[in-house]
Amino acid sequence: MKDRFKITVFILIMLVIVSGCQNTSQQQQESQREEGAINQPSEPYLTFKDFDGETVTLQDKPQNIVILNEQVLHSFYQVGGKAVGVPTPFNVEAPEEAAQVPKVGYMHEVSMEKVLALKPDLVIGQRFDHGKLREIFKEANIPLANLNTQSIEDIKQNTILMGKITGNEQKAEELVDQMNSEINQVIEQIPDEKEMPTYAILTVMGDTAYVEQSSTIAVDIADQLKLRNATVSIGGEAFAGYIPFSMEEMVMINPDYLFILSHTTNAEAEAMIEKNFKSNPAWSSLSAISNDHMYVLPKDKFVTAPGVDVTESYKYMADLITQSQTN
Repeated sequence: MKDRFKITVFILIMLVIVSGCQNTSQQQQESQREEGAINQPSEPYLTFKDFDGETVTLQDKPQNIVILNEQVLHSFYQVGGKAVGVPTPFNVEAPEEAAQVPKVGYMHEVSMEKVLALKPDLVIGQRFDHGKLREIFKEANIPLANLNTQSIEDIKQNTILMGKITGNEQKAEELVDQMNSEINQVIEQIPDEKEMPTYAILTVMGDTAYVEQSSTIAVDIADQLKLRNATVSIGGEAFAGYIPFSMEEMVMINPDYLFILSHTTNAEAEAMIEKNFKSNPAWSSLSAISNDHMYVLPKDKFVTAPGVDVTESYKYMADLITQSQTN
């Protein structure tokens, strides 16, 4: 009997020990799983490539966004974005929502002291003006996304990207869909011509003039409104779609329409044309001049990207074309 009792007690003790070991093992495994979950890196909020081809990774949804690029301001606010810093307006009206936002200097003259004081977790710049700042932001561990807004397609892509950054992607997609629909309605109202009228876009930058040869906001709109860019036949070194203006070449292509754009003010552009071109008899010989088909286009519709409101730019140019064809 004593032996049986001893055996029974021994078995009970062993069961308690085994049970305790199992519980300890389970607790250790659960602890390891929890620790692994904590240490495992979470998926980033958003990853994309900017216009420079640089990969931009946002671990979390940015809360303090500084905009250096006035070309994306309208798209940013149209999708519901809120910036903590924006560029000082330079002959261009910023969105009303940005009027009271702290200014960090002109787009081409950024105050890094003001930018860094805002403690941004994302800076949106412009490839030509802010590429040199990339290393500074990298050292400060601040993501920099350099974007470009030169064409209609750029406006669409930037609007969608602004939606992703701000967490309002669906709203951005709806705005772009509406934009496409309104553009198509404007295009359908332009009558088809047996021979597409030609045009040239003369862009004034200070005392220098260029013609817009490849995709820009104004070129894209004119092309879609069933005009033909006469400057594509002009040779020469182009930079970002612009080539230096030549009176001889302008006479050679002799466009039906001549659109004037200014990167300063319309008054300065008109003064520059008056001074440098109007005294030349070749200027008066142009069909666009003799037929009164020269138009100075508003800067806020054709130079600075108005975001999805670019539909108003289509309507503006379409009205010029239809009125000139009915006169």
